[in-house]
Amino acid sequence: METWIADTEPCERFPLYTRANADEVGPDPFTPLNWTLAWEQGVVPGTADAWIALGTFTPDEFDWSIPETYGSWGGYFYNQVSLGRVFGYRMPGATPDAIDISFFGQNPSVPPYKHDPRDDNEECSAKLAESMGAILGGAHAALITAYLAECRRLRNTRPDLGAVTDEELVEYGRTAARWQRYGWDNYAQVVIGATVGPQIVQGIADSVGKPELAIQIFAALGDVASAGLPEKVWELSRTVRLTPQLAAAFDAGLDGIGERLAVEPAAAAFTAGFASLLDEFGHRGVNEWEISAETWTINPALAYRMIDRVRRQEDAMSPAARSAEAATKREAAVAELTAAVAGDEATAGLLAAGISSGQSSYRYREAGKNATVMLMQEPKLAFRELGRRMGERGHLADPMHVFQLLESELDGFLADPSSFTGTLAERHGQWLALAEKEPPYLVQRGVPIPPISEWPDRRRAAEGGGQAAALGAELSGIPGSPGTVVAPTRVILDIADADSLEPGEILVCTTTDPSWVPLFMLASAVICEIGAQASHAVIVSRELGVPCVVSLRDASQLLPTGTMVELDGSTGTVKVVGGA
Repeated sequence: METWIADTEPCERFPLYTRANADEVGPDPFTPLNWTLAWEQGVVPGTADAWIALGTFTPDEFDWSIPETYGSWGGYFYNQVSLGRVFGYRMPGATPDAIDISFFGQNPSVPPYKHDPRDDNEECSAKLAESMGAILGGAHAALITAYLAECRRLRNTRPDLGAVTDEELVEYGRTAARWQRYGWDNYAQVVIGATVGPQIVQGIADSVGKPELAIQIFAALGDVASAGLPEKVWELSRTVRLTPQLAAAFDAGLDGIGERLAVEPAAAAFTAGFASLLDEFGHRGVNEWEISAETWTINPALAYRMIDRVRRQEDAMSPAARSAEAATKREAAVAELTAAVAGDEATAGLLAAGISSGQSSYRYREAGKNATVMLMQEPKLAFRELGRRMGERGHLADPMHVFQLLESELDGFLADPSSFTGTLAERHGQWLALAEKEPPYLVQRGVPIPPISEWPDRRRAAEGGGQAAALGAELSGIPGSPGTVVAPTRVILDIADADSLEPGEILVCTTTDPSWVPLFMLASAVICEIGAQASHAVIVSRELGVPCVVSLRDASQLLPTGTMVELDGSTGTVKVVGGA
């Protein structure tokens, strides 16, 4: 296999794409239906809409016939580097390099920004300055409030998917997938806007020689959607830990645990709490931007497994306790940085605005993501039902093969499903094979993409067999969440291996998504090989009071399991103080 049926074409105007921070969005290959429907017809144009709404670009700068805001090769999702760099170039007070670090972290293999005369646009710069000023003034509050309300309304309009016709099922799936255009218009505006406040604060902290304070100021903010999930999981894990009957049920294994707990009198409170968890967060799960992926509503066993892992942690390490400690440090950091600019009225005012905007934007960002993921569950449910029906009728060898369709094939599939049986089965096998490959880190127009058959084995590339860092070596990543920890590492490259993490160890991984959240409550700190200051690992770590360093390249090879390290999340440094 040299190419994949859903590969895109790098565009001329914005030619550079990267897997940096893309693992968080698409850790595994996207299915053809996901890319050609939910992404090409939803997320991709929705993100362009957001760039235009903020004033970064004008509509005529996009070629609307191809997905310029993101890319996909070999099924793997890629972020657009060039678009962000133009944003950094056009936005007053920013730079392309600063945006690179904010969005993608740091990697020396990424070629530097090269100026294109088309990047010059005074009207866009003026509109951006106006938009960023509005964001500092709190304009995103109204946008996100209206968006959240509309997402809930859309979810509540779901028909009885088991009762509608096949044609109605496909129509609902298509419509719901295309909601992502509306969703990402709103969500991406908030994500982009969330860079404004922290950059202001970081600049001021750097100017007074206290760069570490900028990280602490955005820790343990409270009321962050991504943190509400671990808090609920923690509460349920304590119920299991303190109730002998529940502990015994979990000790007996997770197979059929829902049915066993339903008839256990001592489980009544737990069962009600579990139902509440699914009602609020049932749309979350693994690989959340892929419409074939499971959610906790689809497979509650995923949520039970989270609770089972977290119940091993001691009560003293609760998210509330760790977050409270981080909140105290946050308040002290705000006071210290404010005092450092006292007497400079202009800087003090800008600092106050940056802190307020940054703290609010982090909340908006996570609330927007949670709502957008909620919408993504709707096509998941619709096409799973279609796959179930076609499987029962003998048209699909496996119901999940329905996701191997291109969006353009849906009508033909409805008209003659049996003609697709062999094709979809073959594609499914090819798609599984793609998951074993390590895609190129960069894709650039004009630079040939190696044939998929030449891509290295994914696990071998991750494990690498590289040289471990020597005793005393000091490694540098991007500071994510403040705090200092001395503890041994535990390398986990696949969530399936999560049970090996022991309480108090430092989790070393490639990247994380919500399925990794229980590990944050077990780990004393987190190191991610990729990521930036607005990535999932950073947001969750800050809210839970867990020190975190991201964008530490090759960390899994440099810091093999058992390496004793001293980690400082405020500076992004990791020092080897003992061998594995």
